[in-house]
Amino acid sequence: MTPKFMSSRALGALLAVALFAGALAAQEGGPRRWTVDDVMAVKGVGDVAVSPDGKRIAYVVTERSTESNVTNSDVWVVSVTGGDARRVTSGPRADRAPQWSNDGSWIAFLSDRAENRRTQVYGIDPSGGEAWQITRHESAVGSFRLSPDAKRVAYLASAPASRAEQDLDKARGKAIVRDSAYAAEFTRLWEVVLKDRAPADGRAISPDGMHATAVVWAPDGRGIAFSAQPQPALIAASRGSAYVQSEPGAESRAVTAMPGSEQVVGWTDALGLIVAASGEAQGTANTRLWSVPLTIGDPVSLTEAIDEDVQFVSASASELLVEAAVKTGRALIRIPLTQGKPSGAPQQVADRRFNSSFVSVGGTIAFISETASESPEVFASTGATFSPKRLTSTNPQVAAFGHGAQRVVTWKSAADSESIEGVLSLPVGYQEGTRVPLLVVVHGGPAGVSSARYPGTGAAYPIQVFNSMGYAVLQPNFRGSTGYGKRFRGLNHGDILGKDWVDVNSGVDAMIRTGIADSTKMGLMGWSYGGFQTFWGVTQTRRFAAASSGAGVNDLTAFFSQTDISDYLGMLMNSVPWDKPEFFVERSAYRKVKDVTTPLLIQSGADDRRVSPEQSIQFYEAMKRIGKAPVKLVLYPGQGHGIADIRLSKDRMMRNIEWFAYWVPVVGQKPVVRMD
Repeated sequence: MTPKFMSSRALGALLAVALFAGALAAQEGGPRRWTVDDVMAVKGVGDVAVSPDGKRIAYVVTERSTESNVTNSDVWVVSVTGGDARRVTSGPRADRAPQWSNDGSWIAFLSDRAENRRTQVYGIDPSGGEAWQITRHESAVGSFRLSPDAKRVAYLASAPASRAEQDLDKARGKAIVRDSAYAAEFTRLWEVVLKDRAPADGRAISPDGMHATAVVWAPDGRGIAFSAQPQPALIAASRGSAYVQSEPGAESRAVTAMPGSEQVVGWTDALGLIVAASGEAQGTANTRLWSVPLTIGDPVSLTEAIDEDVQFVSASASELLVEAAVKTGRALIRIPLTQGKPSGAPQQVADRRFNSSFVSVGGTIAFISETASESPEVFASTGATFSPKRLTSTNPQVAAFGHGAQRVVTWKSAADSESIEGVLSLPVGYQEGTRVPLLVVVHGGPAGVSSARYPGTGAAYPIQVFNSMGYAVLQPNFRGSTGYGKRFRGLNHGDILGKDWVDVNSGVDAMIRTGIADSTKMGLMGWSYGGFQTFWGVTQTRRFAAASSGAGVNDLTAFFSQTDISDYLGMLMNSVPWDKPEFFVERSAYRKVKDVTTPLLIQSGADDRRVSPEQSIQFYEAMKRIGKAPVKLVLYPGQGHGIADIRLSKDRMMRNIEWFAYWVPVVGQKPVVRMD
């Protein structure tokens, strides 16, 4: 029978009807099944901030409207004892990044609520009322810090173009000079003195010609420290340093000179200035925390005993609290201190949930916590013993939905028997011993990680929907992933798309051996490095019935000059194209595109500067000309490496669901309709 053809829009409608029918059936005899609209309706929770007395927590709730195509964020406040949370702001767009004043009487936050949508710092009473504007800057404010006495604000923003620059641009246009930046593109450090709840212009306090990236105040509010690099270009990040001023606007003095970039993250009475740095320009070294002397002496590593990247949480005279990935989880870690130095083994705070975004103030530890079936919410612990309590219920509707059971699975790589972990999400209502279609989602990075947590709601591949449709989803943490220490993170250097691809493929073998995966119904997908792996995977095997590559690389030689991370790529390859041209060609999927017989969906942001859309166009045009397999290319206008536009984000999810529903049907054979 000759198959009929149907547009992707019509097929999407067909699938929506099928999913809706499945949802109704599930309501009659079990939990609801997910649709993309349900996924889009899940609100985000983040930006936790604890009041100075430790009794209240501010946080941000974010929701997306496909109808208005607007993301709205508001600041909420909840007591550490629980009770009803209260929405404090109600701006039309994004209110975020709350910070408490020193007496807890008001909250500063960032907002783009003005008509010009230019982000500025605002203030508001946590009990309610109208917000007032604090900064009045000609460009958007990127981040800010309230001074310890809450009388000043230090913030990061670009300088307005000078009259001379404006006149020159008008006369001859504004050329783009590679690896260069106009003065207006540098982010500088500014200060505003608060007065009478009225907006004020800031004064620049960092030197001209420095690109500032972070700022912290001294505990007494007199001094200030900031991180800066010589120019905004990403390539200059490895030459960043930390600087201090005895008071805002005083002479800036460099206090670090380590290889790589240093980022100021804290300044405490107990430890002084704290910076985060790896201590190497490019490589696999862990990001550690260092206590930096402001006079004479070398930085002191505070987290040497933790074999993973760490984030600063808080410090006292007796302990340092940090956050770090631990395999597929994330945790709070305590490091005992004596006289400003580690004095004992790090102690992981015990809790089996996925916990992140820790903040500690006044004996209160607040954070975001989630599980495979419980969406992220605000939790807090207030005693000497870590005993967290859930404080919010932002998405009560998710309790009605079915969630696929989640397991952390382990297998041996066929490359060298290296132990590899992955996160497996099973179909809703899975019956043990049943073989089901398997979809493999490969994370980006490559130093990313797939975690045992609530499935993401903004990704290209909605795991909740796939599980509701009857698919199992495997997310492998191949060599090079974070969470497993420095050694594991460096195992794919000089060998990308070598053993790391074998790790992924071995995970598929393991799922078949354990009786979970139906080997005749499998799909492969991934974004960024995951898209890179997908392009490569379909040239290496025909085992997948369909694949989807998002923002992927297929030609490493071209990519080296197209991307803003060429130094990073050189480190991953242990070479550059002109020294080892044959290696760059060997690990490029493009050289074997003629062998591809797997139906392939390709997606990319049309304005992606990290992975040029030309990488996707090139593979698409080759597959189309060769004609061995169906291929579809979707470019998202105005979008970069991620898809930020809400409607386009939904479209991205829908297209992946449509693609795999057609080529990897859960029940029976492919339908008689097919996408154009």
